[in-house]
Amino acid sequence: MLDFNLIQIPEVITTEEAKSLIQFHKEHPHLLQEDPSPLYDRRKIPMGHIQTGWIRTLMRKLEYLSIAEIASQTGHKVYPEQTEIMRHPNGSEIPWHIDVYDTMEGDTIVPQTTWAGVMYLNDDYSGGKLQFKPCESLPMGFEYTPIACELVLFQGMDFHHSVSKVYRNDRYTLPLWFTTNLLDMRPDSK
Repeated sequence: MLDFNLIQIPEVITTEEAKSLIQFHKEHPHLLQEDPSPLYDRRKIPMGHIQTGWIRTLMRKLEYLSIAEIASQTGHKVYPEQTEIMRHPNGSEIPWHIDVYDTMEGDTIVPQTTWAGVMYLNDDYSGGKLQFKPCESLPMGFEYTPIACELVLFQGMDFHHSVSKVYRNDRYTLPLWFTTNLLDMRPDSK
């Protein structure tokens, strides 16, 4: 049986940094990426689309911190695969899934992603909770209530998870994914 790990790291960024990342997302709609899934289409700005130095540095800091925490708490060696700034509009939700993705051509990619992370940029909304489906390792399931400026890490490929419906305001996050395959590591494009 696989052990469930949820690593919580509070106050990773400042409130001002979080507000600035949200403002950056709002002011740069031309950087939003198309996606075959309506859940993500034009809601995310991948790190590769971002040229602003302080944002790239902050995203790298979060990746390095995540890699160090995963290694120290579990002994797993991981590499950054994908990092982005994401908006989930009021009324949206993400159904149960594990971390696979589809190409624009409709092909499903099953990466060697073992860990995922979510850096919460705001918590001035209702709902938007990270939920884990009941399974052998989690017979009762688990629900995490987002806290602004907190980073959570979990095994996104091993445990089905979802995001409950968002109410009252938009939910902004900085999601991260990590792979065990060095060849899947995202190249640093600038």
